[in-house]
Amino acid sequence: MSSSPNRRLRLLQRRLTPSFRILILVASAAVVSLTAVALVQVQERHLRRTLLEEAESHLLLEARNLATASTDALLSDFPELTLVPMVREIRSSRPELRLVSVVDHTGLIAGHDDPRLIGSTYSPPLIDAPLTRAYLNPSETMGTTGELIIVTTPVNHHTQGRIGRVTVGLARSFIDGKIHQARSALILVAAILAICAILIALVMNAVLMRPLSRLQAGVRRIGQGDLDTKAEVSGPIEFRRLAITVNEMADQLKETREIAAEREEEIIATQREVITTLGDVVESRSHETANHTRRVGAMCYELSLLAGLPEDEAALMRLASPMHDVGKIGIPDSILNKPGKLTDDEYTTMKKHAEIGHSILAGSERPIMKAAAIIAHEHHERWDGKGYPLGIMGEKIHIYGRIVAIVDVFDALFCDRVYRPAMPLNRVLAIISEERGHHFDPHLVDLFLTNLDLFLNIMDKLKDESASPVKGLESPVEEQVEEPELIGA
Repeated sequence: MSSSPNRRLRLLQRRLTPSFRILILVASAAVVSLTAVALVQVQERHLRRTLLEEAESHLLLEARNLATASTDALLSDFPELTLVPMVREIRSSRPELRLVSVVDHTGLIAGHDDPRLIGSTYSPPLIDAPLTRAYLNPSETMGTTGELIIVTTPVNHHTQGRIGRVTVGLARSFIDGKIHQARSALILVAAILAICAILIALVMNAVLMRPLSRLQAGVRRIGQGDLDTKAEVSGPIEFRRLAITVNEMADQLKETREIAAEREEEIIATQREVITTLGDVVESRSHETANHTRRVGAMCYELSLLAGLPEDEAALMRLASPMHDVGKIGIPDSILNKPGKLTDDEYTTMKKHAEIGHSILAGSERPIMKAAAIIAHEHHERWDGKGYPLGIMGEKIHIYGRIVAIVDVFDALFCDRVYRPAMPLNRVLAIISEERGHHFDPHLVDLFLTNLDLFLNIMDKLKDESASPVKGLESPVEEQVEEPELIGA
């Protein structure tokens, strides 16, 4: 009789003790679940950051494109005839853009998808948190409200200045929705993995762990930014499908990143074109030759390399140096194009173009603009401290300014001008040599003269059509004083 209770106790203990198979099932399910959780967390963080950056970049590009497209319309008598259909088309093609408006210079709405608001005073949304981004221009703003990411960019006209502004708002729920979709897909995949692990862990535990480890490694690589290495998984179809999903997600992220890079390159190319064009406009106002700014840029690039600047900085000099005389925009035509010698007061006004150019360019955080601001400010400084506007000397003058000083003077003296023919090469070289250690950095002069053929080739490739001198017309700057002081103007 006593053996009966012992038997029941043993049966109870057997039922309460989990089998080894159950432990494998639980362990496999736990590993798969933890992997899925890690995948969700890693991908969600990466996806959120990527989507937010791309959304801000696309939103800014959308606002800039709309500002460019709105310029002519805002100058017309009835801008709403163009802007209302334009805004509606944008809203219909991009429903995630909840706010699209164009405001004229008086603050009245000129473009909106609701025609009833046309002509009314625009009330901007209340920004909760302003966003500071390196790619924003000084006149552009970005911020968030409870529901939107908002970008405001000005509408500028090349002659009339700022004629309005564009405001575009992206629904934050759009980004959250994308993240929610990705999270749901990952959670679904995780559930499938867990079920598969439970079903086949007893018979194929070792087989399942190998593809799972590969998949986990692939996901981690993607999370670390490696979007080219594919996650290759063999085994059950569920894992292969999961690998395909992960690889497709990696391809989509890579495509998005490439599109962003192309857009960024497009913006940079536009900046280059604007800088070159503005440099040409400035030179044309002061009767300079058509290729002057291009030759200055090319020669500054070569002299920068000879001076030991790295390739990226030399390339920056090629782009920024054509802006050296941008301050001439602020000089009256009566002085800039005066057909005769300037008075002392006029010459003082003319010299202000260095400070004007610096003030125009110094507000930007773009590397090109920052370099151009330095060049505009210091390319008339002299090694001996007798230059302007700062009167600094020696190596206190930025290397950018010292390089442009030599190149600008060489091109000015060796090329035809409407007020005089080009000087003979030996006379030009004599002036530069005489000014070594006075006007110019001695080391840069030595580099320039030693490698003269390099610069003469540039002059030959970018030479101007022959310009006939005009008798009686003197240079407003370069003929202001006797040589060799003329090269400091």
